[in-house]
Amino acid sequence: MQLILVCGPWSSGTTVVAGLLERLGLRGLPPYFVTSDPRTPNSFESLEFRRLIGELVDEDTLRVRVDWPVAEQRLLEFRRHLEQRAEDGAVPFFLKYPPSALLIPEICRVFDTRLVYVLRPMQAIEATCERRNWAGQFGAAGAQVIYPAMFQALVDREFPTHLVRYAELLRDPAAHAGHLARFCGLPADAEVIARAAAFVRTRSTP
Repeated sequence: MQLILVCGPWSSGTTVVAGLLERLGLRGLPPYFVTSDPRTPNSFESLEFRRLIGELVDEDTLRVRVDWPVAEQRLLEFRRHLEQRAEDGAVPFFLKYPPSALLIPEICRVFDTRLVYVLRPMQAIEATCERRNWAGQFGAAGAQVIYPAMFQALVDREFPTHLVRYAELLRDPAAHAGHLARFCGLPADAEVIARAAAFVRTRSTP
């Protein structure tokens, strides 16, 4: 089972990227968390994955709650659970939940993981957070914790990583859909790429 982990802070565009990946043919792990934002009600965040990461990382403070042995054990249990219910282990699946970025090395140790980093300027992240009237950690304050964790993993490790600048994705979704399909090892044809790009075009800023 290969995992595509979508990494980025809240309000950075990870929801649009996750939705694009689903339309390219990746499996998610529904049911998904429903947000209070009418523009992006489906977060594409697996409720099971959110519960797991919530045991390991405090969403409010963005601090890891446990040490490595505990995190490893819970991640291994989660992987075994997924393996038992998988219908086709050859098809990659994606997961997304911003605090998981604080556990990138641990997740990559347990899963065969490829990382998709979603990048967006702090000012734009904060503006979206304010529009949503969400708490501070869902804006620039959270990004100032999550982005350093992501880039420490990028610099210190050799995990396969693909970077997506959200503004560029909106300008040319078809090109980015093609790049992501290749990165994920998906045999996406022109029709699949077009369908995924159309999903992005229906979205405004997250």
